[in-house]
Amino acid sequence: MKQLKKIFITLGIAVLLFGSNMNAEDLVILTTNDTHSQIDPDFDGKGGILRRKAIIDSIRGAEKNVLLVDAGDIVQGTLYFSLYGGAVEYPLLDSLGYDISVLGNHEFDNGIDSLAYYQNRLKVSRLSANYRLASTKLDGHYSPYIIKEYGGKRFGIMGINLDPVGMIDMANCKGLVYVNSLTVANETARRLKQTEKADFVIMVSHIGYDSNNPDSPGDIQIVKSSSDIDLVIGGHSHTLIDPTDPKSVPWKVANKAGREIPVTQTGNMGKNVGCIKIDLDSLTVDYGLIPVDEHWDSKAHYPALEAFLAPFQEPVHKLLNNIVARSKQYYYKSSTEMQNWVADMAFDIATEQSGLKIDLAIMNKGGIRQSMPEGDVSEGLLGAMFPFNNKLVVIDVSGEDLIKALEVMAARGGDAVSNSVKVLYKKDGSVEAATVWGIAVNRAKIYRVATLDYLAHGGDHMASLDNKDFIYCDSEKFGTRALEYVKKLGINDVLIQPSSRARMQCIN
Repeated sequence: MKQLKKIFITLGIAVLLFGSNMNAEDLVILTTNDTHSQIDPDFDGKGGILRRKAIIDSIRGAEKNVLLVDAGDIVQGTLYFSLYGGAVEYPLLDSLGYDISVLGNHEFDNGIDSLAYYQNRLKVSRLSANYRLASTKLDGHYSPYIIKEYGGKRFGIMGINLDPVGMIDMANCKGLVYVNSLTVANETARRLKQTEKADFVIMVSHIGYDSNNPDSPGDIQIVKSSSDIDLVIGGHSHTLIDPTDPKSVPWKVANKAGREIPVTQTGNMGKNVGCIKIDLDSLTVDYGLIPVDEHWDSKAHYPALEAFLAPFQEPVHKLLNNIVARSKQYYYKSSTEMQNWVADMAFDIATEQSGLKIDLAIMNKGGIRQSMPEGDVSEGLLGAMFPFNNKLVVIDVSGEDLIKALEVMAARGGDAVSNSVKVLYKKDGSVEAATVWGIAVNRAKIYRVATLDYLAHGGDHMASLDNKDFIYCDSEKFGTRALEYVKKLGINDVLIQPSSRARMQCIN
């Protein structure tokens, strides 16, 4: 089978070249995941909802059979969600003509009742095979799977969601019952093949590409355990799966029977649209990425959609144009320097606001949603960088539980610790040595820790921080405090000083 070739822009017309012979009996599936409220192009100039619509409309105009699928986390990450709580993103699912969507964990950020308010008004087919929603306001609005027919072939499409424990504040998903994703995926795929007589089974998932946690498998763990799943459209891990990039993770994974199964994902922030072609005769699959970039600007003119967006955009753009500081250089959001600066900032803020003597601060890189640009830093950027409603708290943690938290942080590649902490890890992720203010951590000692209430409730799998009494809880959300902190630095101050990677260093 010929490989999916690139999108070419010629005289303003998008032509999708799958090979020399275009077969009208193909199914083209366009996919997105983890778009995270990226309505405008991102700070790097990529993405944007109008460009995405131009891509979708161009492919629909060129192909007979087109299916548009989103794999979750359409919200949280820019001011559009911080200010409007979903009033922009959810209607766009229908405006762009999405056929299928699944829930991401961030859809629950404002609580399940708020989610239901927006979701229950949508036309798009919403799928979840392993969330039981009968005790929630989402009851009756989700199906475990759907059957679609193209070219005489039956396609069974199911939705699979992640375990909310450690990822979603339990207060925000009250009444939701999670059933093991691997078990349900295999049972549902088997039913689709044997009972529903599906010729091809697609798993649309928001569980991540890979996982080292057997209780919370990723896409490839489910594929390896299955004989009935034929294609995965994934999300959650922000994995950019690109068959043209030799450094990309594999886009085909052997299943239980040794058959190679395509596993796809497009990164995040809506900077790519996944394009999957299924030959309806042979049911073979090709896959590639369509960049959502400036090449689509000439086609991205939609007066009705622009009129819908305009009243939301004006306040957002005003905040993005309010410059409050300048940064000497660019810092990627999950870089060591950026993470440690955020932890240092949390330490300073918590110390000032609480008046307490604090030993250290722990933050999570997942809470930093935007990178720091070189040059101007706006109020809007800082709001998008820290969009959550989380507040700083101070808790007392035993040295034993502190070590456990540091090991969880190591397992995901490191998180942010304040400059009072130095950690040395073994290759297996266990802590070789840890010091606070230059003194080795005593597992029996109590340490006073500043962190986010989300982490202190066990969020992001920080279970060892849970069930601790709050010594102090801030009255303002962290994003508000971060803005105050940066403003005090002065307009020309360097925001982030390079930090030593020795704070969290691995050894062989």
